[in-house]
Amino acid sequence: MSQPINVSITMDAESFHKFAQFDLFRHQKRWKRPLLFTGILLVPALICLTQVGRRDGAALLAAVLTVVALGLPAVYFGTFFHNLRTNTKKLGLPRPFYRLQLEDAGVSVWMAGEQDKPEPSHQYSWQGIHLAYRTPDAIYLYVQPTQAYLFNADLDPVWKYLGIHLSPRQLRDLR
Repeated sequence: MSQPINVSITMDAESFHKFAQFDLFRHQKRWKRPLLFTGILLVPALICLTQVGRRDGAALLAAVLTVVALGLPAVYFGTFFHNLRTNTKKLGLPRPFYRLQLEDAGVSVWMAGEQDKPEPSHQYSWQGIHLAYRTPDAIYLYVQPTQAYLFNADLDPVWKYLGIHLSPRQLRDLR
């Protein structure tokens, strides 16, 4: 039996930004489609450039394809970062977010405002945990592929505890 670990998480703007970027770019790998889109459109743009002087409109078509190839991904990422800043302001960070308890049965979560209640807001068994990532300044515990909890305190004891209860394939140390 392991001694339970309790960690109260206060989220600040920097932690929230790092997590949101990690989730989108590293965990979900959502940078791949915009990159693929850019590549698909830049190839015909390059072909059009080889036809400049030989075919009417080749330079214009190359320019249009290049603008679209670079512009749409720029809008995608720009919108993400704009929404991130907007959401950060709405959340009123820094503020307490939740309390996490790691115990032999699994992970219990008490959301902000419910941290003093005897029953947790959510409970997850170790068998149902998706992944855990360790970065230099946080641990991201994905209880489902699309839902994670952030640890930004007591990182070494938490990571050691996760190592006891999760399989090596579920642990991703990125330090």
